[in-house]
Order: sequence, then C-alpha cells, then structure tokens
Amino acid sequence: MRLISSGTTPRRRSIDELDTDLLTTLEELDERLYAVLSKTTRYRNILGHEIKRLRSGSAPEVVRANLLQWEPLRREIIRLAHDR
Repeated sequence: MRLISSGTTPRRRSIDELDTDLLTTLEELDERLYAVLSKTTRYRNILGHEIKRLRSGSAPEVVRANLLQWEPLRREIIRLAHDR
C-alpha cells in the first residue's frame, strides 16, 4: 500500500485576541477541575480508610472524630466545585 500525499501540510495560524481569551479561560477551568479532582481523590481515600476502620470494629465516635479533622478539606472541595 502506498501513502498518498496531498502536497499540503496543515499550518497553524497565529492566535488572535479572541483565541487567547478562550485559551486563558480553558486553562483556568482545567486548573480548577484538576484541583477538585485531586482533593476529592484524597478525600475519597480518607473515607475509604475510615470505612475499613468501621468494618473492622472501630468505634463510630472515633471515626466521626477522625472525619471532623478533614472537614476543611471537604469545605474546600465544595468551594472549588462552586467557583466559576
């Protein structure tokens, strides 16, 4: 099989003002989404650990106390999720 070349190569055009604004907006959104994902993954791991502790017989009061120390992280996730 032979490769057929059309003789043209795609060229990137210069970025105009509208595109740079869009790019900036998309990059900011990407950073926010990454922050939400990172923090929720961390919180999910913490919750998983506490679930295992409960299933292994740990006292619910101890687990509740452990989860309270992560309340600022949960609030940060909520804040990040609602920021625009």
